Amino acid sequence: MGRMARIYYDNAVYHVMARGNNRRKIFKDHNFKRLFINKLNKYKKQLGFKLYGIVIMDNHVHMIIEANRRHNISCIMQKILLSFSFNYRKLENYIGHVWQGRFQCRLIEEESYIHDCLEYIHNNPVKAGIVKNADEYLWSSYRQYKEKGCNPELIEIDNYGDTSVVT
Repeated sequence: MGRMARIYYDNAVYHVMARGNNRRKIFKDHNFKRLFINKLNKYKKQLGFKLYGIVIMDNHVHMIIEANRRHNISCIMQKILLSFSFNYRKLENYIGHVWQGRFQCRLIEEESYIHDCLEYIHNNPVKAGIVKNADEYLWSSYRQYKEKGCNPELIEIDNYGDTSVVT
């Protein structure tokens, strides 16, 4: 049985997650996390999507992305993940799948759910026992919300910039 086709909506907001194949650590160090951020920035500018939140863990990434009319979520994720995979394979001399299956995404239909998703992804490193407080983790959009725009070219905080979102 084939996989079910995704249903796309114009200007929809999604909670997106991609995991390393076999839960493998693909973001082994800061360089791989920076590489992912660079790819994200490149395609954000090129495709015009909005990024409301992100956390990059060692073996997976969570993002809240608003797609647009011209580029649906699959197109956006394909470009980001494929581009990262190409560089990852080259740097690691790795053969095989970098990502475990298709990325997962859930349509966010209510604004209140965006707040819940932001809280969930920002607390991911805390739940994993990596840090005690979300603001200690460098690879999350938590600080962008808390400090109101310390990386404005990456994260769109205009609509969701209430600091109560991140506590």
